[in-house]
Amino acid sequence: MTAGQAFRRLPAGLRALSEWWRPLGVAVVMCLAVLVLGPSSAMDRELSDRLLRREAAAADPALLIVEIDAADARHFGGNPITRPGLTELLDSLAARGAERVLLDIYLGEPLFPDADARLAAAMARLGPARLGLVSAATPDERPYDLFARHGTLIDARLTPDQDGFNRRIGRPGEASGANPSAWLATGRSDPAPVLLDLRVATRGFERVSARAAIADRSSLAGRKVVISASSSIAPSRAFLPLSRSADRAAVIALGAQSDASGYPALHRRGEAANTVLLVLGLALGFFVAFIARSGRMLALSAGFGAVLLVSASTLVALHWGAEVYPLRLLGCFAVMVNVTLAQRLRIVPMMGSFLRGDITPEEVWAWRSYEQSAHPALLIGADGRIKRSNPAATPLIERHGEALVRLCLPRLGERADELELEEGDFHLDWPYTHVPIVVLRDAGAALAAQRGLQEQLLRDELTGQANRRGFDSALHSAAQAGGAYGVFFLDMNGFKAVNDTHGHDAGDELLVVVAARLAALLREDDCVARLGGDEFGIVIPGMAVEAEAADLRRRLAVAVAEPVSLSCTGGAVTVGVAVGYALTPGGGEDPGELLRIADQAMYRDKHRARLRAAA
Repeated sequence: MTAGQAFRRLPAGLRALSEWWRPLGVAVVMCLAVLVLGPSSAMDRELSDRLLRREAAAADPALLIVEIDAADARHFGGNPITRPGLTELLDSLAARGAERVLLDIYLGEPLFPDADARLAAAMARLGPARLGLVSAATPDERPYDLFARHGTLIDARLTPDQDGFNRRIGRPGEASGANPSAWLATGRSDPAPVLLDLRVATRGFERVSARAAIADRSSLAGRKVVISASSSIAPSRAFLPLSRSADRAAVIALGAQSDASGYPALHRRGEAANTVLLVLGLALGFFVAFIARSGRMLALSAGFGAVLLVSASTLVALHWGAEVYPLRLLGCFAVMVNVTLAQRLRIVPMMGSFLRGDITPEEVWAWRSYEQSAHPALLIGADGRIKRSNPAATPLIERHGEALVRLCLPRLGERADELELEEGDFHLDWPYTHVPIVVLRDAGAALAAQRGLQEQLLRDELTGQANRRGFDSALHSAAQAGGAYGVFFLDMNGFKAVNDTHGHDAGDELLVVVAARLAALLREDDCVARLGGDEFGIVIPGMAVEAEAADLRRRLAVAVAEPVSLSCTGGAVTVGVAVGYALTPGGGEDPGELLRIADQAMYRDKHRARLRAAA
């Protein structure tokens, strides 16, 4: 038994499933390319930064930044501070019980023995468990040995991402000391990188000058202190995303808060959610393309899927504070949609048929529009055989076979317009002159759909009565009938006041009630139409008596003037109406002239109402 024979003997479900392995494999490879190459990485990163940099979390009050500013430098006579000044500062922090102090000032060489000895003694009061001393720009530039024995070595070099912004702190594999943020937060001396929780408002960290820190006598128990030079006297290369500037102390403090609050674990959960979201995006892309039965449905489903994925990605960023990649996610979603759609439409086999000469290029492009049609469709070859058929045509082909071709093409060069089969009557639609594609449309269903569409075009969506088109149609029909008919124009008085006072919802409800009252006074063959705004028109076939028209005019005015209870306001309103009419005793009159007479009569009635109101 050959492989092809074995494949044909598989159940239909397994054969269908096996056909999907290759396209799904292609989709996975393409998605991996999108993820690895990251053509949208820059935009993704900016979107992610904007979601995270909302400064929605408060700064930790346990963190204190002692910022040596220009005034401190002038006061102590150093740049940024002299060693006697630094000694005084460390003595003050030690006396006030600071839990940990990170000195972000490099002290790499001896200066004056007495001053260095006093500074070392101040450091000894804190000790390595409470004092961190930073190395310089290279690992071999360590603090002076006299100082180093009293503090923990800290590698405080800030390494930005490729775009120049700091999103993490630490140098795995090449660190020359402990991670500054991890040490400050917990006392750990490992160099593992720390992710920065960009949701924290770094402006909220308490900052004091060196002079203020020395003068203050309040307790610092449980507080962690970063001593750093102000960026105004020692510019630093520290930049948080979407910020024009930052400083080293703020980045280190932000890292300490991120580490102490358990943000790395939260971020890991967010990354896991991103992975789940990617898998769901691929599954959603497959599902959207698999269930779509029309281009409109595909567009709506794909749009909904894209919005859903972006919303879910946003929630991941807001809830877990993790970096998200919405555009990359949408790229994988689009890849899966297109690959699945190509497999469903069998575009690849169709192109193979084209290359083999089984189908012409013109037929390829023409047939693509009808392969998934809900109506039976056939592509007929020059030899009188069915080249292609869509799924909707399968029942007809199974019952009638190639006889369908002879019914659709009864004679050479002749295309039938109608087809009567046991399944029903069909209208044959030939969309192309030079491509023999025929679409069999259910004649009864098409007629019902046409009537429904026509009714929609003539109906006012708000009131359910006729619209301007419906009014013109009724007027034309009455004029063509050749008998008597009447035309009424109505314009509501006081409608604008209701709209302005109670809002458009109240105005809409009022229009619906008035239209229903007008329709209740008329016969089934009469036409009441909303012409636009608060204007209505009525066509009454067979009305020729002036007294009958005057009586109807009175009843219309009385019906409209009845109070209307509005559900949206809980109250009642009262409006009036101006009514004008014109009659034609028989055929031959110009409908346009009749409308003009009715319109003028309506305006005279409105003018009389204004005079009565003024009196």
